[in-house]
Amino acid sequence: MSSLERLLSILDLYTEAEPVWTLEEIASEMGFTRSTTYRYVKELCDSGLLLSIGKGAHVLGPRIIEFDRQIRNCDPLVAAANDVLPARTGGGNPGLFLVCSLYGEKVLCIHQEPVISDFSVSYTRGRPMPLFYGATAKVILAYLPERRLSKLFLNHRLEISKAGLGGEWDEFRAGLKAIRQAGHVISRGEVDPGYYALGAPIVAGENKVIGSLTLVEHDRGQSFADETIAEVTEAGRRLSERIGHILDDHDASISTHRPAIPARTANTNSK
Repeated sequence: MSSLERLLSILDLYTEAEPVWTLEEIASEMGFTRSTTYRYVKELCDSGLLLSIGKGAHVLGPRIIEFDRQIRNCDPLVAAANDVLPARTGGGNPGLFLVCSLYGEKVLCIHQEPVISDFSVSYTRGRPMPLFYGATAKVILAYLPERRLSKLFLNHRLEISKAGLGGEWDEFRAGLKAIRQAGHVISRGEVDPGYYALGAPIVAGENKVIGSLTLVEHDRGQSFADETIAEVTEAGRRLSERIGHILDDHDASISTHRPAIPARTANTNSK
């Protein structure tokens, strides 16, 4: 693990259950020396990622709030969702849309529509979701490259089996292939009892999955109607298309407003 990875790993300690950590606690939990812990924490405080609140205790810092505002206002996935999703929710239709992305081995909700809802789902914006449970995660898994899936299977075989995704590699791969062929996945009560969900992929670039769009509704013992499935998968396609346009506009802006970086040439001078 590099020094940068060790420094940033300190941020992983901070959770809703444990939002405050002292220098001594960080050193003990991470296995760092006191001097190393002090140096890392100072660098995180200087960057605004941590904040000292006295007596050696630290909490997450204000820079994170600044980043959160920038994500809300500028993130292409959130911008695309704001363009695509209100057409349905604005009409008073039931259900909650979640836009989620995968980073590392976490699935995280980054946007929900409507923002204020009486739906009491647990995994709202900013809270990690299970990697192998629910339509939100499964439809992302289905579109990951096989090399990454094989690594996940080796590291989480028991969890994958418990989630009903297959106890053997061939079974796991076949199940995900079926999801890709369908273009969506439906789950019932896997994350929150009393709800069922319909997930569709969000892809960008060369068919690279970057997240998922999930419609969550109260489970009334019936399946999603065909027109609802078509609506959600079409919304996922429109999100993917919108992100593509945003990236194209960004590329055009760079070529227009930023000077080209000259290529390095070999030094041919000789003594």
